[in-house]
Amino acid sequence: MKVKSIDDIKNILETAAYVERLLPPVRSPKYRSVMPEIIYTPQEIIFMDRCPVKPRPTQEQISLWEMVILKWMPLLEIYERRLVWKRANRIPWKILCSEFGLCRTRLMIKYDKAIVKIEFYLKGKEKNEKTYTHQ
Repeated sequence: MKVKSIDDIKNILETAAYVERLLPPVRSPKYRSVMPEIIYTPQEIIFMDRCPVKPRPTQEQISLWEMVILKWMPLLEIYERRLVWKRANRIPWKILCSEFGLCRTRLMIKYDKAIVKIEFYLKGKEKNEKTYTHQ
């Protein structure tokens, strides 16, 4: 995917945060039950409550999530990672200000710097790809 602007980067980060919420939680392996499975009659199946099916992320969304987690996040400092990820989850600035202990403008400046770091990485990567393909 070609990233053209900072808004594209923010949209990709929000998509990655959305995919993170859709992925199943990591659980420890459980013991297997040796009880036989319960066989329901068709009438019992009709009267059961249907649970809504949870949406599942597509392959493209999962690949975006992997790109963000494995390539973009290691570029940032730890506090920048926390800030960028919390903003991708749309946590309000007011809550972030109390968590980070900074005023809103200072926090916005730090957030913008972190996004620009990602943009510079992508621009440099794009520049390197152009030079290698034209030789």
